[in-house]
Amino acid sequence: MSGPLSGVKILDLGTMIAGPMAATVLSDQGADVIKVETPGVGDVMRYLGASCEGVTGLYHNTNRGKRSLALDLKSAEGVALLKELAADADIVLQNFRPGVADRLGVGYADLCEVNPELIYMSVCGFGDRGPYRDKAAYDNVIQAFGGVAQSQANPESGVPTGYYQLFSDKLTALTGSQALTAALFARERGQGGQHIRLSMVDAVSSFLWCDVSGTDTFANPNAQDGISVAKGLKLLQFSDGYGTAAPVTDSQFMGYCRVFGVNDLDPKFATVMGRNQHGVELLEAMAVVEPRALAMTTDAAIAALDAEDVPCARAMHLGELPQHEQMIANNSFAEVTHPQAGIVIEPNNPPNFEGTPSPPLRTMAAIGEHTDEILATLGKTPEQIKQWREGGVVG
Repeated sequence: MSGPLSGVKILDLGTMIAGPMAATVLSDQGADVIKVETPGVGDVMRYLGASCEGVTGLYHNTNRGKRSLALDLKSAEGVALLKELAADADIVLQNFRPGVADRLGVGYADLCEVNPELIYMSVCGFGDRGPYRDKAAYDNVIQAFGGVAQSQANPESGVPTGYYQLFSDKLTALTGSQALTAALFARERGQGGQHIRLSMVDAVSSFLWCDVSGTDTFANPNAQDGISVAKGLKLLQFSDGYGTAAPVTDSQFMGYCRVFGVNDLDPKFATVMGRNQHGVELLEAMAVVEPRALAMTTDAAIAALDAEDVPCARAMHLGELPQHEQMIANNSFAEVTHPQAGIVIEPNNPPNFEGTPSPPLRTMAAIGEHTDEILATLGKTPEQIKQWREGGVVG
């Protein structure tokens, strides 16, 4: 095992996306992650989304590289076994509803008793206090409450719409993985273990705020709105496809104008400050770009924009990326072989650690695939494991 987190031991009690994906990021970076699942059933993500030979891509992507322990946490024996594992763990992560982990006997206070240096993360939808504490939450619910849908409102109709992806879950996972590594760093500096509480709505609203809040950033009522750096920007339609450009600096903007033959612009648009102050008028002046773009091929337009050093790109389908020469040069994707599904294409861990390179990607585990192996490390005999399996404690 290699990677910057080699030697870090994690117990992943999570289900769905937000919790498990946070642990997967750390697994990709070398941590030993044990996913604890309900015997016979496992994580519901095993059964949702696109699948091949009974394996869902969603589960594989968010749980690759983990060992699976099938353990009934509603049984006293299951809780006792988890505590034995927690005694030697660095991190425990769960995303039950607030209060559930405590009722099961696997909350922070319970596990801290056996391991005071433990880093414990609780992930939930709205937070573990307040009027929405016990409210059920999935990704689309958080997108609506957290401001995502309104921020994505159609510029013409004003109708809010969410992202066509698990935006809140994935963002929470990335926020959680960063927080866990920060806590590991603090512990290395003598700060000890700790409980990290993370709500999806906090992760989402914090992420949106810097560029979406607009004048809401200021308490001063005299704050003035400016041109948005993202909202309402449409893709350019060319004769054979779509693309986009981002002419931010003055030189880039003038290059963009040359590509699309926009001449005799008002001098007030010559600087980024002027364009920011006169956003509505600028959009009107640049309306001529759309019909001119439609008369160009995508290749010709992108080449012309590149020649002017204007940031630009064609609109790619996600499935095209693994074969693109740039992504191949980046070593962005890998192929792993699953015993049922065959070859599975996965994104490599994005950061490239030169000193501690991440290990090669590993496939997902079947439910309870490593139960015997993991319990053996606790000194449990095959006879004990057999009895627990017959009693439904393990699977």
